[in-house]
Amino acid sequence: MKIIALFLCLFALKTQAAWDLNDVSYLMPLPQTMQDTGLLKISAKGRGGDLIPGILIDQIPFLSPNINKESAKQVLRVFGVRIDPCFPLPTPQSCQRQLRIVWQPIEKDFDGNIRAVDAALHSFYILTDKEFNALLTDIAVWKKNYSVQTEYLPLQVHPAWQDLGTQSPPLAAFHQIVLKYAGKENLSRVTAMLLRRGGLMWTFAGYEVVGDDLQVLEIPRLEGKKSQTFINLAYPPDKFSNGGINPLPQGSDVINTLVLGSDLLEERHEETIRNESRAAYRMENPKAFNPENMDCASCHVAQPAIHWVLNQRPNLKVDQIWNADIYKNLRYNLENKSPGVANTRIIRAFGYFDADMAISQRVINESAEVADSLNQLN
Repeated sequence: MKIIALFLCLFALKTQAAWDLNDVSYLMPLPQTMQDTGLLKISAKGRGGDLIPGILIDQIPFLSPNINKESAKQVLRVFGVRIDPCFPLPTPQSCQRQLRIVWQPIEKDFDGNIRAVDAALHSFYILTDKEFNALLTDIAVWKKNYSVQTEYLPLQVHPAWQDLGTQSPPLAAFHQIVLKYAGKENLSRVTAMLLRRGGLMWTFAGYEVVGDDLQVLEIPRLEGKKSQTFINLAYPPDKFSNGGINPLPQGSDVINTLVLGSDLLEERHEETIRNESRAAYRMENPKAFNPENMDCASCHVAQPAIHWVLNQRPNLKVDQIWNADIYKNLRYNLENKSPGVANTRIIRAFGYFDADMAISQRVINESAEVADSLNQLN
């Protein structure tokens, strides 16, 4: 009887979710050629103008050694779209309704195949309550028109265009929704992840959009610093070596020692490993931290840090002793289907690493929280 009751409980939880993970976070397909026009570029005409005006791209450091500012305008593509009814603000004014876009450059690999460059921009578009409600209505109509099924699916390349890729009619229709609600007129912020040192160093920065100018934002927990780097020279990428985070974040929840040089950690460091594992689980938990109180590098590196501990120090059983800190939500499938979750050089939040899907557990968990918020509105 207890098993039947549990099954009925889980079934009820699953069936009540009208909004699911793939309804609030949309991962696009990888194009097949550089000339493929199936994904949006920064010059796509949205609300009030380009999705990201070129004059703003000119003010951001080059994305990678092989991509200068002019070429970035040509090779950046929309790889992710996320909606959020309550993006946290660093003020007492609670939150902000947003549509957000994730961008990555594309290039050819040595075999001529298309891959995503491990750099990114993230653009933020503010919506009023009325506009956000209209966006939700448009998405619901789109979903019905194309018979899109998302219930209890893990976050992935969106099922509406998974088979037909960039030439999928549902993708073209979805792009029209994006262009209706996002553009120069309501662009408020751009954040950047820049690739350096042959793919062994990443630099993070954020910018507030003020007219045609970008103002650099302070990064949380860095005592006023406005950029942050992460370096990992490990080969193969199954550990952390000769790098780490700089500047180091301040506070009790840090993973500074783990990601500096995990290959140097010994039995005498077990307490540090346990404590930093708890911090990493909390970084993945949107109920514990949000983008306004967590530094960039720690948030991005938390997932491979956890997997290193689970794989290399299984005797510590950190997933058991810190179980209460791990985000849980039975209404959604929180399984991470990304192939490289343990790769210590895959620190992408939502997009692609080369040609493989790369989604962080943090984004999956955030998507569950957003879906919960939207389902409560119904």
